[in-house]
Amino acid sequence: MVKPASLAEELRVKDIMSSPVIDADVEETAEEVANKMVRYGIGSVVVTEKGFPVGIITKRDLVYKVVAKNLKPNEVKAKDIMSSPIHVANPDDLIDNALREMNKLKIDHLAVVHKDKLVGIISTTDILQVTPEILEIVREKMRMGNVKTSGEGYTEGFCDACGEWSDMLLRVNDQYLCEDCRMELETRGGEES
Repeated sequence: MVKPASLAEELRVKDIMSSPVIDADVEETAEEVANKMVRYGIGSVVVTEKGFPVGIITKRDLVYKVVAKNLKPNEVKAKDIMSSPIHVANPDDLIDNALREMNKLKIDHLAVVHKDKLVGIISTTDILQVTPEILEIVREKMRMGNVKTSGEGYTEGFCDACGEWSDMLLRVNDQYLCEDCRMELETRGGEES
């Protein structure tokens, strides 16, 4: 069986990034940025200076830094409300590494830069959209019997009883069960005897 991690390792940032990137110059107003978000149906805009990414503005930035402060959106500059510095990823970075970086930094977006040029943007939403597909592939491989066992005889995958991921599945009565479900089965079996 293939672990989700190994499937995710095959996916690269370039495979799921959004491109082209909608950007705004540092001198554009919050109103112009908000209008771009509405026009393109996006939740963030990369802020650039002379074409190089220097920050990012999200819907949250507009709410917290403009609306909540009762500022006039047509008077506030992008450079005054952007989150900076912008964190970047390379198109060839592995998806799991990008997600780890976002989690570590507590951010939802990474600008994708190749040879000092902004080529895309990736968000946690982009990654979450491919997660169900990855999980379905894993489940299908389990159903096909393509199972990898560790040296201790354990199997990695989803428990047939509770559906949770475990790297300690054991086959019991034609089902792969996690440690908790095996203990529950033993407890129930002991009560029935």
